[in-house]
Amino acid sequence: MNATLRPLRALLLGLSLLPGLAWAGSGDAVLAKVDEALNRAKDTSSRMSAETVIPGQAPLKMEFTLETKGPKRMVEFQAPGDMKGTRVLVLDRRQMYVYLPAYNKVRRVASHVQSQGFMGTMFADADMSTTRFGEAWQADLKAETDAAWTLALTPKPGEETAYARLEIEVAKSNSLPSTIRYYDAKGTHLKTEVRSEYFCQGDVCQPGHFKMTDHTRKDAYTILIQKMDKLNAGLPDDRFSQRALQQGR
Repeated sequence: MNATLRPLRALLLGLSLLPGLAWAGSGDAVLAKVDEALNRAKDTSSRMSAETVIPGQAPLKMEFTLETKGPKRMVEFQAPGDMKGTRVLVLDRRQMYVYLPAYNKVRRVASHVQSQGFMGTMFADADMSTTRFGEAWQADLKAETDAAWTLALTPKPGEETAYARLEIEVAKSNSLPSTIRYYDAKGTHLKTEVRSEYFCQGDVCQPGHFKMTDHTRKDAYTILIQKMDKLNAGLPDDRFSQRALQQGR
């Protein structure tokens, strides 16, 4: 190697070994860290409470359980009374089913309505079913501080997504999102999601508090509170099936 290049090579190598230095990878590399951190748990069981506040309307309060295994989600509502027994099954970001006890039927949620609110909340179906951003999105590093990375996400070629662009602030302390901003194709800032009050069991960390604000609806918002009951309890695969969706536990 040319002797004049050796100091530069040594400097670059040293910088690449510094923890958290994002430029040594790329936006996609940071996004891969996020996906890995989001999916460390083999399975989880949590209790959730939700409150949706829409200007001019009475608040909507809900309680439900959430079970997860990989990309799969099973939601079962306990309150309010008219939603009790309603269940939602997510197999992946393209497959979502709902069971309505009044009809005793399982119905598939069409992909073209997955940008609409999940059970009257400010969270869209697509928001609830996204477990790995890297499956559909590519990332550029927009900014970096000592504490966080900011990623700008755009859809991968050929991928259909509910939004045209996302911006995600990722905490370096746990490689998990603290804020997600959602945009349409015109650049309109549609919604902002804030995840906070993270709690950890071993190397698995999850937010205890979510807040989604819809700026297109006079800043209507939904707050989700999560309390984890079980981690890596060995939930069976057949818990996440259409049969289980209809029959319940």
